[in-house]
Amino acid sequence: MKEYFKQIFEHEHWANLKVLESMICASETHQRAIEIYSHTIAAQRIWLDRINGDKTELKLCEVFDTKIMLELLEINYADIKKVIDNQDFEQLIAYQNSSGQHYTTIIKQILSHLALHASYHRGQVVLLLKDHVDTLPITDFIFYVR
Repeated sequence: MKEYFKQIFEHEHWANLKVLESMICASETHQRAIEIYSHTIAAQRIWLDRINGDKTELKLCEVFDTKIMLELLEINYADIKKVIDNQDFEQLIAYQNSSGQHYTTIIKQILSHLALHASYHRGQVVLLLKDHVDTLPITDFIFYVR
């Protein structure tokens, strides 16, 4: 399981950087693309804080400058690697969602959610980049592992 999640998040980090690079190089970046990508990064941080039992000040609707996004992606990725290396994937995490409701979820389900959530939103951002970059980033997992 550990090796599986390592590969999934190596891919995710690779794909996140490709999309961010395209956003930075785009002739025009829709504000909505920045909002969606910021949401992806903020959600990742919020989940990591939940896993680590840390209080977060971030909101799901935070909007980051593209220059800050790279730094945040690197910080999040380093913390995800620590979770994968050090946490029990079956550990139950109790947390409160952004609406104030209380839940418990095991770490492997949270990690799966993070990977799928980022993939979904990368697709939205890439769609918004269409016609504003020379070549759209290809971020499919199979292209990463080839």
